[in-house]
Amino acid sequence: MATIKDIAREAGVSQGTVSNVLNGKGNVSSDKIRLVEETAAKLGYAVNRRAKILRKGVSNTLAVLLPNMCDKRYTDFFSSFKHYAESRHYSASLFLTDDDVEMEKTQLTAIRSEGVAGLAAFTCQPDESAELYITAGFSSDELVFVERNAGSNFHYLGFDYAKAGTTLAQEALAKGYREVVLVTESLSYSCERQFFRSFCAVLEDTTCRVRAVVTDRLHCNNTFLQLLNEGTVINAIFMTSYSLAQAYLNIQKTFFRGRESEIYTLSPLFTMPARDFNKYELNYRLLGKLAAEQLITRRQVPSSPEMLVLENDGLRRWGVSIRSGSSCKRITVLTLDSPTARIMESLSKLYTDATGIEIKIAVSSYDGIYEILKSLSGMSVFDVIRIDHSWLSWFGEKIFLPLDNLDTVLEPTLKTFIPGLIPQYTNVGDVMYALPETPSAQLLFYRRDLFENPALQRLYKEQNKSELTPPKTFEEFNRLARFFTKKYNPLSPVNYGTTLTLGNSGVVATEYLTRYFSHTSDLFSQEGDILIEGAAGLAAIRELVEARQYTPSKHNDWWRETARTFAQGDTAMTIIYSNYASEMLNASSHITNKIGFAVVPGGNPLMGGGTIGICRNSKHPQEALDFIQWVCSEEVTTAMTLMGSVSPCRKTYENYEVLDTYPWLVLSRDCISLSHTNRIPPGLTTHFDERGFLSILGMAVNNAITGTMEPEEAIAFAAQAYRHAFL
Repeated sequence: MATIKDIAREAGVSQGTVSNVLNGKGNVSSDKIRLVEETAAKLGYAVNRRAKILRKGVSNTLAVLLPNMCDKRYTDFFSSFKHYAESRHYSASLFLTDDDVEMEKTQLTAIRSEGVAGLAAFTCQPDESAELYITAGFSSDELVFVERNAGSNFHYLGFDYAKAGTTLAQEALAKGYREVVLVTESLSYSCERQFFRSFCAVLEDTTCRVRAVVTDRLHCNNTFLQLLNEGTVINAIFMTSYSLAQAYLNIQKTFFRGRESEIYTLSPLFTMPARDFNKYELNYRLLGKLAAEQLITRRQVPSSPEMLVLENDGLRRWGVSIRSGSSCKRITVLTLDSPTARIMESLSKLYTDATGIEIKIAVSSYDGIYEILKSLSGMSVFDVIRIDHSWLSWFGEKIFLPLDNLDTVLEPTLKTFIPGLIPQYTNVGDVMYALPETPSAQLLFYRRDLFENPALQRLYKEQNKSELTPPKTFEEFNRLARFFTKKYNPLSPVNYGTTLTLGNSGVVATEYLTRYFSHTSDLFSQEGDILIEGAAGLAAIRELVEARQYTPSKHNDWWRETARTFAQGDTAMTIIYSNYASEMLNASSHITNKIGFAVVPGGNPLMGGGTIGICRNSKHPQEALDFIQWVCSEEVTTAMTLMGSVSPCRKTYENYEVLDTYPWLVLSRDCISLSHTNRIPPGLTTHFDERGFLSILGMAVNNAITGTMEPEEAIAFAAQAYRHAFL
């Protein structure tokens, strides 16, 4: 195996230089960095990270002690724990016990010998005892017990198992069950004991009889065979483990067809719908993330032992009740073409299965839907319309039925949304016409691997006297885009610094406004006159014209195309709306696991996405309202987000199956509160034709980009055209 000495000799540099390059230290020139890296690769040198840790005497490893990896709750926990740890430059090691006390002792010895920085443990020690861990030498801050409490002297993370037991027992009463079976794991575990006691307490002195069964993963098949062989009628069976529920269902389907009973189980969170059980869901991915976060945080800031009990997600309902007396057979939806439109088509089949109401989705282009909406007579066939939220001020009163006029309480739905969506995604003036379906924000995406490359970092600093970091202004953005454009920097590993989306006049205007609002928040004066002829407007057009030099010659027509162009791996940066960002991870992507993201330069992103309302001409307005509430519900929007959309619901941003797939979504959510763009003239909160205004602005800006006009001429022309059309 090659050594540092071998690399130094081959490259003709000192061993100190090689060491500095390989460890990311020292003031080494970009030429020498490239030389050492190329030589190391040529000789097949690999860093011995374990040896480095031993030399330092410090471990950046966190351990997880689990009963098994067969149960989805444990795989969810570990995958999220590992993802968070690695995002903070820690590694995660897994140890299994099979809920065997002696195996746990053996594993603790192995964990301690590795000198881990912290341990998250699902202990199988009985009676809330932590003596084994104390003997092994774990301090309070090095350890968090998960789900199974080991006493008040240690940190603990879990859910409200007593509440879960109470809720499911109440469900049994509501369904009128006379005989139920309650299956738990060992009652020596605090979580199982809490659930058992609360479940039985609710049903005590009622007509519902409870039969308690205790089993575990290794013995459950025999337990369930014996139970079903008795021939006793079981109305419903309640379980504290999803893996036990799966085993029971398999036994029931295989050997006892025709003897099916309702199955309720505690379950990890399921983002996509499944019809196997009635699941009371608990967010184990969030639990894993918090466990890793606590261990890392307490390494720097020790704290007194505390118990953290997370909110239960509970019985998340995918089904929809049919409105009494309804004769509706079909709801027709007109929607702007986007990833969400295709996803809605698929998920709407669940709505049809639950209600018998067919959902017909009509998908139209950006320009096509605008033409339809201009003709009110053309909308008579639609019940629900989904539009770009920026069109709400112009079309809202014309096409939508006020939601306050309908016989439904909207407050429970509105409370599920993230802050900042009301009124901009819902209201025209003081009247609510729509619900926010896919609120999104512009984000800056960049090739993280390029920005973190030591040779490129050094080269950029040599050329620009500044650090290679995501840009804070569009002046910095263009400097970086030039650096990464091979035409201007032959050492760039990619051909282009950035992309532009220039499909139609409205899209061109958006590229301009992205830069305009990096300088100011106001597009119009208090008198309603346009302000683009000022310093901010002129700076924005110059920045955009310059950026065109650093893009492929063929522009992208729409943000989906831009995301796919970026995914090809030949561009360093791009700005796209978050509801199109999932396109970067398509099957042919060259940048998966290489994507960095940040707030757009200037810190004042444009908002995008869709809003959904009921057509004024709908013959079934109440059923249409039921549907849009379902489409905007947490269960549906979270599933849509995992499939590539975005969500208005707060709890989606606690779902780490979604966030681990699309890690930029939390930033997208936060950008809603960052955005301060006054795009409508003061006093004209209604009936402002923003689409018409963007057409005027976009045509003028395009003239500057193509060189038909000088930037100053184009801006003056746009301002004059606006005044002629709107003032």
